[in-house]
Amino acid sequence: MSFFKKKYINPLVIAHREMKLLNANYSFLECKIQNSVLYCYGSIQPTEESITYDYRIRYIPSIRPTVTVTNPIIVYNDDIHMYPADNSLCLYHSSDLVWNSTCHLYNTIIPWTHEWFVFYELYKITGRWLHPFVPHKKEKKK
Repeated sequence: MSFFKKKYINPLVIAHREMKLLNANYSFLECKIQNSVLYCYGSIQPTEESITYDYRIRYIPSIRPTVTVTNPIIVYNDDIHMYPADNSLCLYHSSDLVWNSTCHLYNTIIPWTHEWFVFYELYKITGRWLHPFVPHKKEKKK
């Protein structure tokens, strides 16, 4: 019986692959790699009446990417679909959309991020998060 060694996956190779795919598909993104971590900076104006939002994606290969709004700062509250620990955007849930290390950022995280901003604009109008979601309420101390 023969046993095969598990292949080592170089995170720098994955980061470069993702950056190449992002650059090929989105000219508005600015991407760079530092210490095997991919950072992408982008902007979106969801509607003509909306402000422009700036955001940053931080991706360490094999760990879920985090997307944060860099301008304007959006402060967490229990009604907005964000993670309270770091104010990063919640873009998917395992009961709906799933992201894993075999996915690419260009066809998952980028579209999901832009969709998040559309729903944020709707939230500002209606006061309700209209997209289905799982609550991320902060736990209250007893």
